[in-house]
Amino acid sequence: MPIEEYVLASILTEVAPAKADPVAIGRLFEVQAIVARTYAAANLGRHAAEGFDLCATTHCQLVDPRRRATSSWRTPAERAVAPTAGVVLVHDGRPVQAVFHADCGGHTSAAADVWGGIPRPYLRAQRDDLPAGASHQTWRFEATANDLAAALNRETRTSAGARLSAIEIGGRDAAGRVLNLRLRGTRETTVRAEDFRGAVTRVFGARSLRSAWFDVRRARDRFVFEGRGFGHGVGLCQTGAQARATQGATALAILSFYYPGTDARVTRPVPARTPRRAFGLERSR
Repeated sequence: MPIEEYVLASILTEVAPAKADPVAIGRLFEVQAIVARTYAAANLGRHAAEGFDLCATTHCQLVDPRRRATSSWRTPAERAVAPTAGVVLVHDGRPVQAVFHADCGGHTSAAADVWGGIPRPYLRAQRDDLPAGASHQTWRFEATANDLAAALNRETRTSAGARLSAIEIGGRDAAGRVLNLRLRGTRETTVRAEDFRGAVTRVFGARSLRSAWFDVRRARDRFVFEGRGFGHGVGLCQTGAQARATQGATALAILSFYYPGTDARVTRPVPARTPRRAFGLERSR
């Protein structure tokens, strides 16, 4: 799939603009186009063992090629993609890991805090309370102890056994997101918050435990979670990006805020006919 077609399909799938003026929406699409292209450039071969480069799920980036024909946002998206053609974000001369999420809740998190590994200077924690303000999401999710235990027991890393008695927060990062949790049940174990969230959302859906920024309490036979934000909280916050675009910030200014220390550069044009596995999409199964 030619890279610019991939970028267009990705932004039409990943971005759902709230009501805003056309100029702001155009800036938001420009931002997401550069992010999508950068992410693809930095992650070629991520699924090489399966015969393609990038999947079309949240594991990589959401991409639905049909959106190019069906989306009402196609025209403004095309106008945004064209002037950004070939542009990627780089750090130390290499395309960056341009991760993004729906809503940071007012503060982004450092990649090393969320996933571990070597810190990346352009994926750091920083306050983002303006100009999105009240646009940031708050949410509530609850499940019975038995149902939650069953969801967690599907994966070895989060299993606490047949009985789940208590969930204790072990620590938080600079934003307030939970770093790890202590599960007390048939056995006791400590799990990384993102592993816990992944196990829960795979069973209850993406809109259940929307982020790791939450408090949790037990109410009789149920666990109640109350939190804010949507997604892992690292890199670009789409809610904040739209608010900044609405206030007049340029695409490059927005990208510089969420990926500090990076530069936008034009890469060598990708030919219309790419190698067989370049920018390939996972086939429907």
